Amino acid sequence: MNAPFLAFLTWPQRWLLLAVLLALSALLLFGRIASLDEFIKARGEGGIMALQFAGSAARAAHLLVAWRGLEDLLRSQTRWDFLFLLVYPAVLSLACAMLAEARGNPLPTIGIFVAWLALAAIPLDAIENLATLRMIDHGASESLARWITVCATMKFAIVLTAAGYLLVAGIATLFQR
Repeated sequence: MNAPFLAFLTWPQRWLLLAVLLALSALLLFGRIASLDEFIKARGEGGIMALQFAGSAARAAHLLVAWRGLEDLLRSQTRWDFLFLLVYPAVLSLACAMLAEARGNPLPTIGIFVAWLALAAIPLDAIENLATLRMIDHGASESLARWITVCATMKFAIVLTAAGYLLVAGIATLFQR
């Protein structure tokens, strides 16, 4: 099986796309999402990740009460995350795919798998965002709180897996050369 992106991009195009997507990810995360999260954290209940890992309607309701008056801000941050979720999985996927093809990489098959796996963060993050918007508009429920937590947990596991592959295979590839 081939890794995503590689069949239709030359090496210079891959590097250019990776640089553009990485810059866009940083701009979205640090320029918009993190700055909005600071306003939410100022209420003393943690940022949006507290809601992602609330795990229960009671904890989610507590957070929503603490954030009363910030609903527009919460919606805005979540909407920015819809754009971010299209970019960061592509960065991870492309980076893993490129490393999988690197000369001397002792773990290319794992890299191809992780490159495809990274793209699974897109629907997980989208479901999480839709459930978050629903919760902001209609209040906490046990099912929404669980969906958000399950999707966030799986998404972060995928992100950490991709980051781990890039670190371990990257170092191993350097030592193989």
